[in-house]
Amino acid sequence: MSAFARFEKAVEKYCPDPLVFAVILTLFLLVLVAVLTDTTIGQSIKGWGDGLHGLLAFMTQMTLVIVTAHVLAHTSAVAVLLRALGRIPKTPVQAYCFVVLCAAAFSLICWPLGPIAGGLVARQVAVRARAEGMAVHYPLLAAGAFGGFVVWQMGYSSTIALAVATPGNPLESVLGGVVPVAETLLIWPSLLTIATTLTVVIATVLLLRPAQPQPIAESDIEPVESGASEEEVRPGLMGRLESGRTVSLVLSFLLFAYLGHWFLTRGFDLSLNVVNWSFLALGLLLANSVRHYADLFSDGARAGSAVLLQYPLYGGIMGLMMSSGLTQQFSDAIIAFSGPGSLPFFGFFSAGLINLFIPSGGAQWALQGPIFIDAAQQMGVDATVITLSIAWGDQWTNLIQPFCAIPLLIVTGLKLRQMYGYLMALCFATALPFCLGLYLAQSAA
Repeated sequence: MSAFARFEKAVEKYCPDPLVFAVILTLFLLVLVAVLTDTTIGQSIKGWGDGLHGLLAFMTQMTLVIVTAHVLAHTSAVAVLLRALGRIPKTPVQAYCFVVLCAAAFSLICWPLGPIAGGLVARQVAVRARAEGMAVHYPLLAAGAFGGFVVWQMGYSSTIALAVATPGNPLESVLGGVVPVAETLLIWPSLLTIATTLTVVIATVLLLRPAQPQPIAESDIEPVESGASEEEVRPGLMGRLESGRTVSLVLSFLLFAYLGHWFLTRGFDLSLNVVNWSFLALGLLLANSVRHYADLFSDGARAGSAVLLQYPLYGGIMGLMMSSGLTQQFSDAIIAFSGPGSLPFFGFFSAGLINLFIPSGGAQWALQGPIFIDAAQQMGVDATVITLSIAWGDQWTNLIQPFCAIPLLIVTGLKLRQMYGYLMALCFATALPFCLGLYLAQSAA
């Protein structure tokens, strides 16, 4: 047995469930705060408790993303599309490459689409592979899809790049004005780093292919069905409205009208809310009836339950980190040991570390941005490079943050322990192209 195979077995044996991971992380952080800060136990508990509701809006948005995506995937038209996508790869190598690139493309358009759409494509490719006897390893296939998600902060929905490009943002005066995306997302070192990072993800996935992949379990890849069970239609007008398409089409057209106005007045401005209303509109348009949609939505609500259970715990972790000042201690300590040449790399690795505790790009930038931008100005380092370093560090350790993997785990039907060893390997491997990209960005500044 190879060294990585033994590592994979150990990870699968000892890797906790995402909920257990969140509880362990909470307890670890409570101990860390007690040791490294002057915060009392009572203050820590209060900071943690006050933070429990900090992600409620985000939690609702993410739950709707998962549920509406579930409904959309179970409509007849999308089921046909997924089957067509599953037929594209003809060999195991093509299958692994395909899911990585699909997930990356969706992530660059809008980050919530990455793990959801990437996971759905990975599952459908696995369905096809099982039917045709193609030797692919489903957990590695899903890990590759999540690996494609690692470039999301370099795409159109990058929270940090969009934050500094927005007039009135908290750091506008410090930065001397807004920083347009042409100076962050569209500079050549950033575009090159997307390509090199995805190349590393694909190469790592292909290197990790087991010689004899485990057979794909049918329970893991239950085929996408076209709808919920049909019930007897009620007589009368209400029955016709429930079982017909009129109500679902009217609501769908209203949503599309709103989305059309949004894009006409704001351009191609994607957000979680816009993604949710787009999924809802498409699902209603493709459903057999409004009752059919409601039944599918009820089924999808079970898939979104993990988000409702676990996200408040990460809100508590964020609250504890912020109220205790531990985040600023981490950043200050790193800045104290850095210089002009190393500051971007310290920013990258510190952002990766803090992301394990605060898996929110916006919240992380609010905490780290002012500290690192001030240090950059004192050291004469280009602020744009520092902005990239925090954004890239945030997306980098998403690969090993169970919080971020929940949507993909839900749509693939896998357990975290089945793919976590591969995700750790991908996280380790992608550090190199990110650091190279920061070096090139600093040299070009």
